[in-house]
Amino acid sequence: MKKVQVIWTDESLGDLEAIYDFLVAKSPQAAKMLAISILARTRQLETFPESGSPQDTDKTVSRSYRYLVEGNYKIIYSVEGKAVYVEAVVATRQDPAGTRV
Repeated sequence: MKKVQVIWTDESLGDLEAIYDFLVAKSPQAAKMLAISILARTRQLETFPESGSPQDTDKTVSRSYRYLVEGNYKIIYSVEGKAVYVEAVVATRQDPAGTRV
């Protein structure tokens, strides 16, 4: 089976870093484990890029988004040709209106 490339945008890496920074003050081990699990979850997209559920978006957005859930976090991504772009990582407890996608 052919694999696609998973590319993390600067914004999504910033999201992951912010999540890590928030958690590391409470538990360095938990912060590390969560970051590892989020990164590992996106590996399935290399082989199954359409495996996530469709993400509801504003109808004026030209591209379509999908998402995976890992713990209390939603990994939002788009598929373009032979690449998957991780666009955002958001807490599922966060106000959805505050997300960029």
